[in-house]
Order: sequence, then C-alpha cells, then structure tokens
Amino acid sequence: MVDDVKQWVTALAGTSIALTGVWPMQALAQAQYPERLIRAVVPFATGGTNDITARMITPHLAKTLGQQVVVENRPGAAGNIGIEAVAKSVPDGHTILFSATASTQNPALFRNLRFDPINDIQPVAAIAEYPYAIVINNHLPVKNVRELIALGQKNAATLNASAGGIGTRLSVELFRIRNNIRIEVVSYNGTGQAALAVATGETQLAIMDPSPFLPFFASGRVRMLAMVSDKRLPAYPDVPTTAEAGLPGQRAGATAAVYVAAKTPAAIVQTLNTAINNVISLPEVKELLRKQGGVSEPVSVAELTQWYRREIQTWKEIVARAKIPPVD
Repeated sequence: MVDDVKQWVTALAGTSIALTGVWPMQALAQAQYPERLIRAVVPFATGGTNDITARMITPHLAKTLGQQVVVENRPGAAGNIGIEAVAKSVPDGHTILFSATASTQNPALFRNLRFDPINDIQPVAAIAEYPYAIVINNHLPVKNVRELIALGQKNAATLNASAGGIGTRLSVELFRIRNNIRIEVVSYNGTGQAALAVATGETQLAIMDPSPFLPFFASGRVRMLAMVSDKRLPAYPDVPTTAEAGLPGQRAGATAAVYVAAKTPAAIVQTLNTAINNVISLPEVKELLRKQGGVSEPVSVAELTQWYRREIQTWKEIVARAKIPPVD
C-alpha cells in the first residue's frame, strides 16, 4: 500500500510538471498573435462606409499589431457573402470583418442565412458610430425635411431613394412609415454607388452616413437636409437635425465594428480589442473619423457583444412592425 501511494504521488508530480510545461507554451502561442498577414474583409464594394472605415483603420492597426493587414472587398447578397466568409473562417484572428448595419440587421431580413449570427460571429471592437443624414440631389425642389415630406405626400410616385445596403434601406423604410409617404427604394451594391446615384440624379435622395457623399458636397451636386439624430454633429455644425425639424425620435445610423469567427481564443479577441481601441484613440484617427461624421469611443468586448445581440433583436422587432417580408 505504501509503495502504491509513493508511485501515485510520483506520477502526479510528473503530470504536474508536464502540465506546467504545456501552459507556458499555450500562452506563448497566443502571445505571438498575429503570426502572419491579417485579412480584413469588407462585405461591400469599395467607396462605401465599411470600406472607407476599414482603409482608414487598417494601416494603423498593422503598425500596432506588427503584421500587414490587407483589405479584401467581398460584396454580394447585401453583405452576407463577406460576413459568411468570416463566420466560416479559421477562428484564429487572422480573418477579421469590418461591418456596420449588415451584421445586426441582416438577421431580421433574411430567412435562410448560411451562418448563425449569434453562434458563428464574435464581436471584437467598435470603430465609430455614424449618424445618418438625409441627402438629396440638388435639383430636388425642397429646402428642408418638412418640404421633402410634403412633396412625398403630394407626389408619392415621383420620389425614389438609393439604398447601399440593408441599413440604408431600412432607414428609408422607417422614414416612409413614420411620415406616411411612399418612396421607391433602389438598391445598389454599396453606399458608394448609392451616393453616386444621388449625385448624378439617377435617384433623388438617400438616408445614410454622409461620408460617401464627401466628393459631391463641394461641387454642389448634393445637399444635406438634416442629420437623423437628436444632436448636431461637430463635423457638420450647420446641418440641422430631424429633431429640430419637428420630428423627435427619428434616429438612424450605423455602428462600424470589427468581428471575427466565433471560437476565436479569448486572448486573441482581447488583443484585437485593445489594439483597435488604441488606434481609434489616436488623435489623427479621431480627427479622420470626425471628418467622416463618425463619433468614436472605446468599448470592451463584453459591452460590444451585449450591444450586438440587443441590436439583432431590436431590428427583428422593427422589421416585424414594418411588415417587411423576409428575403429567401
């Protein structure tokens, strides 16, 4: 019996030594992240909000992480192709997703997604919140939001709006429902193309973040009627809000964030969160985001995850109330 106990103690000691040798190696492996190039997937075409944000952030993120970060546009299916590519990628943090409204609104609009938004996607970090603006082609004969609503109520069939994704489509739908007007929605493959359509007169208006319109403001081809928010943006101090126009409670916007595949090790997710929070805290980056109409504030992984799940549920309820049929 004594010999058996000695053998058991000796075996246990050897196991402990072996285990203490394993944990440092695991910690070392995680400390080496990233080990190679990182693919930053943008689920829309170039020129839109997601793309602009990604290309603004990734050079600084590469410097912070010590590895190259390459933007890869994967447009299609209202962003679902790019999101699915990340959801089904190897969960090692070397494939990340830059996405705004598509991540939280697509689950409400598509009946058969090829990924589970809760179980296949892990939120990492928020980049910025972009309040939407009502932007019109300069030839549309209205001076403010009230006149736009009156025009839509009087000549409903003449109004049409660009949509560069799910978020911009829903923003138009909500505006239509709340103000009892009819607006035909014309879909484009990204907010960059949607903004170009308004600038060229192919469509009359859009409700989305102002950044894709920046090249067209100076030329006078488009005008911002209002920010769909409660407060004016520092980047556009002269643009009134919908609240100031007598439409309180009408808010629309996008939160640009970074995601990875679920089951990515928590240590890697935290490394990315810390790196991105450091990047958006850089004065030059904060200024760039401000000029694009973005408001940035670092958040934790837990905070973003709670927000992400809450937003998915909220948009499901909104789509149900708006009676928007799901897409197969």
